[in-house]
Amino acid sequence: MNKPLASCVPVYLAVGLLACAALMAQQIPGATELPSHPFFIKKTWPIGGEGSWDYLSLDSAASQLFIAHGAKVQVVNVESGALAGEVAGLSQVHSIALDETGQFGYISDGPLDQVTVFDRRSFQRVVDIHTDINPRALAFEPQTKLLFVVRTDPPGENPGLPRIRPNTQAAAPRNPSPARRDVPVDPNAASSVTVIDTETQTAIGEILLPGKLGFAQADGNGQVYISITDRSQVLRLDAQAIALLLKKDPGSTAASQPQTGRPDTAHASAAWTRLDWSGNGRSSRAPDGVMRSFSLLPACTDPRSLAIDWPHTRLFVGCNNMKLVVLNAGTGEVVTSLPTGPGTDAIGFDANHGLIYSANGGANGSLTIIRQDVADSYAVVQVLPTRQRARTMAVNPVSGEVYLVTDLLGVNLAQPGGIGTLKSGPASGSFQVLVIGN
Repeated sequence: MNKPLASCVPVYLAVGLLACAALMAQQIPGATELPSHPFFIKKTWPIGGEGSWDYLSLDSAASQLFIAHGAKVQVVNVESGALAGEVAGLSQVHSIALDETGQFGYISDGPLDQVTVFDRRSFQRVVDIHTDINPRALAFEPQTKLLFVVRTDPPGENPGLPRIRPNTQAAAPRNPSPARRDVPVDPNAASSVTVIDTETQTAIGEILLPGKLGFAQADGNGQVYISITDRSQVLRLDAQAIALLLKKDPGSTAASQPQTGRPDTAHASAAWTRLDWSGNGRSSRAPDGVMRSFSLLPACTDPRSLAIDWPHTRLFVGCNNMKLVVLNAGTGEVVTSLPTGPGTDAIGFDANHGLIYSANGGANGSLTIIRQDVADSYAVVQVLPTRQRARTMAVNPVSGEVYLVTDLLGVNLAQPGGIGTLKSGPASGSFQVLVIGN
């Protein structure tokens, strides 16, 4: 698998790549306060494949890295760097969530409006579960066994998205109780969360929420956090309380009770419930303690990613204004903020080593490494130059390694036209995993 780049992309302009590399070398951010054992790019694992990529998930017990890449999930063995398998036949994968049993994984497929359940041993698809349109972020909450599926784009922002399953592989069975489709969507209620009961593999309801939702993170202790990008806020949801609300008798007429809607299939076997907490029209107020919102202003604008330190009740928020904000997850107080870099799209926390990572996939690419000390003391200890567009990552708490993914850009000389018409694009077969360690 470790072929040189030239053999993978013989038609790409090497001179152009060298020029880009020289330019990047001039512009990459410098390291600050380097520790005695600085981090560096230890290895590069070429794994190939086509299409854009999104979030990564790591099963450290099984030594498997799950990568959302185009129309498939690629699974890499992090001990060998070899491609262990893939979950194929999808459309555009965004996120992968893993349950605590090691048996199932969950994939959000945006254009197909669904979450696909797969077996983590065979990598075979088990069932497809309808969600609201364009699901992206996923958060599995282990205490309630609920999967929170976040629609990150308001209605109308993605016109023309394909809604037809590709013919690359036979479809997995359809779940008999998908989320509703016959209830009109309020264009002013920006976002929603589909809630899936992973014990029955069914969608049991939907929560309408204000603003444009972004990333989601469960803390493992019953709370789920979701960023609101256009309001610079973080929502905290009580998963246990939501589980009780969604499983209540839908016939109740109390004002605080949820509304109900009909699923879009005649084979629905479970009740489906809508909780409208959007603040628009006839929406109701969330019961006390079920939902809280925390403002990140003025430290953070456009929050993009989250990581949680549950033992210390701290939430780390990666922001689009090149800041990482430390939030008291209990009170909502902003503890401090630290500089990161352009294009932050993922935050990782290594509790075993007391380190926080920000993957900055801007024009130059960098990894900001922050040390966590006692009594809320945080400091940037290194800014590691990485690669352009290396913006999503996973952290291995066992080995202390960090995994980022990206590809290389080149110019295809086989295209007709002169020098002035050449355009750069991803070099075929250049998709790779960067292994960071010290």
